[in-house]
Amino acid sequence: MDGSGARLSPEGEGPAREGLELTLLGGFSARWQGEAVTVHAPRMLALLAYLHLRGPASRQELEDVFWPGQGAAAVRQGLYTLRRLPGSAEWLDAGSPVTGSPVIGSTVTLHAASDAARVRAHLERGEDAAALAGLRAGPLLGSLHVSGAPEFMAWLAAQREDWLSLEKAALRRQGQALLAAGQPARARALLTRLVDLDPLDEASSRELMRLDAASGQLAGALATFETLRRVLRAEVGSEPEAETLALLRELEGPALGGQPRGLYLERADLSGIEEAQGPLQGRAEELADLRARLAAGGRVLVQGLAGMGKSRLAWAAVTQELAADAGGAALWLELGDDPAPLLWANLLETLGERGAAPSTVSPAERLAQALRGRGVRLAVLDNAANSYALSVLLAGWPPEVPVLVTSRLRLPRLPTLSLGRLDRASALRLLAGGLRAGGLRAGEAKEETGGEAELEADPATLDALCAVLGDHPYALRLAARTLRTGKHTPRRLLRTLSLAPHALGEERSVRALLAQSVGALGPASYEAYLGLGSLFAPRTTPELLALALRRPLAEAEEALHTLLERGLTVREARRGSDAVTYAMHELTWHDARAHAALLPGAVLAAARTYAQTYSGRPDLLADELPNLLGAAEYARQSDREGLVTLLAGWLGGPYIGARGFPLGHLSLLQDAAEHAEAAQDWERGALLWGKLGDIAQALQGDPLGSVGAYLRGAGLAARGGLTGKQATLTSLAGSMQAKSRLPEAETTLRLARRLAGRSGDPLCHARVLDQQAVYAAMAGDFHVADERLTQARAVLLPLLEDPQRSREIRAALGPVTSNLGQARWRLGQPIEALALKRESLRLAQEGDEHLHVARAQLEVGELLLALGEHGEARTTLQAALAGFRALDSAAGQAAVAALLQLLPPDTLPTEGLTPV
Repeated sequence: MDGSGARLSPEGEGPAREGLELTLLGGFSARWQGEAVTVHAPRMLALLAYLHLRGPASRQELEDVFWPGQGAAAVRQGLYTLRRLPGSAEWLDAGSPVTGSPVIGSTVTLHAASDAARVRAHLERGEDAAALAGLRAGPLLGSLHVSGAPEFMAWLAAQREDWLSLEKAALRRQGQALLAAGQPARARALLTRLVDLDPLDEASSRELMRLDAASGQLAGALATFETLRRVLRAEVGSEPEAETLALLRELEGPALGGQPRGLYLERADLSGIEEAQGPLQGRAEELADLRARLAAGGRVLVQGLAGMGKSRLAWAAVTQELAADAGGAALWLELGDDPAPLLWANLLETLGERGAAPSTVSPAERLAQALRGRGVRLAVLDNAANSYALSVLLAGWPPEVPVLVTSRLRLPRLPTLSLGRLDRASALRLLAGGLRAGGLRAGEAKEETGGEAELEADPATLDALCAVLGDHPYALRLAARTLRTGKHTPRRLLRTLSLAPHALGEERSVRALLAQSVGALGPASYEAYLGLGSLFAPRTTPELLALALRRPLAEAEEALHTLLERGLTVREARRGSDAVTYAMHELTWHDARAHAALLPGAVLAAARTYAQTYSGRPDLLADELPNLLGAAEYARQSDREGLVTLLAGWLGGPYIGARGFPLGHLSLLQDAAEHAEAAQDWERGALLWGKLGDIAQALQGDPLGSVGAYLRGAGLAARGGLTGKQATLTSLAGSMQAKSRLPEAETTLRLARRLAGRSGDPLCHARVLDQQAVYAAMAGDFHVADERLTQARAVLLPLLEDPQRSREIRAALGPVTSNLGQARWRLGQPIEALALKRESLRLAQEGDEHLHVARAQLEVGELLLALGEHGEARTTLQAALAGFRALDSAAGQAAVAALLQLLPPDTLPTEGLTPV
């Protein structure tokens, strides 16, 4: 039978003959001539509803549906029960024979009206409001269940789905009509009902999210999403659809640009942070409250508008935490709007956990282990702009590690500490302190030379400035900087802000102040301001900005310094590097971005040139990592050839050996390599596949993966006639094969040697000799290994005199020297071995190649340990461990940790070791 159809009896809207009155929505009841008809048995209730909704049915059909396998007698007994109800002679026809059929084929007909029939009639006439009033009663037949009647229950389930679909469609239509009529509150009530009806229907949740966001209720939209996410995970074990996630990101708005920046912080790392950020004004109570909440519950959201000091408060919490626990550490990560998988990777990389993990270990388990191993006492997840990604992180976050989240958004299900405006006394102290830094004192006035107007900073004027700026912390700092330029007096700035037509409220007053500060810029510094707003991240080096603006480097530096003086940027420098970056506050960057002067394609072109120009400066490339990654992501979407050029320049030098590579973005490099290969760009394709091999073996600890990448690159080099490159990549593949004990290693290395001979390139020849030595050592023949490595050094040492290739030669000479030291050790020459290992370390340090430095320190420490020099071994191995952590090399850290465990107890370090 067709169990899904429904054909309401003709009496549904007003029968010609008097019928039974049924209530079917939300439950069941029956009335005859105004009096209740009592029906207790669920099967009889179901029979009446079925006959009404389904229409006339044969006795055979009723037997199949309600009394399967019980025969005609059961049907007769059921109909007899109905005939005993009041008025049945009028509303039940149980014996009309079908012509030519026996009695068992008789048709049973019910004459009735019902609320369901009236609702359907309203829907057919387009009367959604009236239909929804009836549907509010609840599902068809409420919670009715008939045991022993599976076909009926299947039919009822199908009917309920049909009615649910009708109700949902009516709710959508009526909600849209109310929105069009300017009644959003009533529309929201209908959409809320729509979501309650079917919590798994993502389309309904998206409609409610859009309505809340359009009404300025972003917190409501986020709460709807969070409820949907939890229901999906609990009910069906899935995550929201891509369309829902895209809507969420759209509603949350743009995050502070650039890729997340992770910091692993110990007490020594905090020196200078307080001074650089200035005193924390007016937040003593909030700070105490925050620390108490972290201690009690472990998770706190610090929420507030941009510029309210959320990150500043978080820094203060970190500082106090580490001051109270000298052996502890803190983790800081800018989240932005990146998806959860990338954030997991960034968290793990910041903690020094890189490389493939066992499939049985989840990212959450791996993070918990890393947090414990690194002694993290507090984690700060700053600038959260993707509530879904944050919820995924927190779902797997270990409960024993407190976490502080900062966001402009009111994120659901997190205890929240809201930051508002400063109290007036604190605002005055902040503004007056900023003026004192420039030599101006509150309550004093002085005459400027040259007839300049008086610089009056009386308390009443400062109080009025605080009022017009809404006691907004960032605006007050900016106002102080603006006044210190001498372009405005406090009274003049107050008058300008008060009279500005757009100064209608706190936020607009802040914008007016920005306009005043920016308006005082000269052409060059204003161009730099707009240029910075055009970049992919709110920070830049002078070198990249100069390329983007097509200005001399000196002009870009001067313009950035002017922005620094006006409080529009801050200057950042890495320890041990002469490179500097300039960063904008979120408010300032979004203002500059709104007037961006450069198209993304122009910024991509500048990033490509920057990568090629500074290919040999890993420090400068590392400082621009957010912009390089942003440019690469843009290129992947719009300019694959540009992506190849960018990554070939960026990684074509010593960057991977010096700084590693962010594994969360490894797909960028894979896409670039595949595009170069498809475009038959053999040279750059070979280069990029070779770099993928380097990353696989050095950072991911995946020798077999590196073999595949090296051989693929070698194949491209062969097609391009690049014999030297083919030889180098083939020899690297052979070396990894040897380390993996693969039988084809000897054949591969023999081919590499023939290719090196044909190339005529001494550097290539030396690299192949090095790999052949590795193979010989793996086979236990250290005399042959010593011979090959001595030959390689003899080839490389004279080439160091070539200034054009000295860095490249030094990078090759270091591993050769280290391997020769290893061979000498195995040949029983420990003093020579240690000297060669130390020479390898010196070469790596001279080349500023951080990965090679860490490797060399590991090898020197290993020899010192074997020689019984435990104190020096410990110091050297700890330096190696710090280096591998900075590079996020999991394989390197594991190797160091294994050696540290071999030290006698009195020399074991007490901090930071992960048991192996």
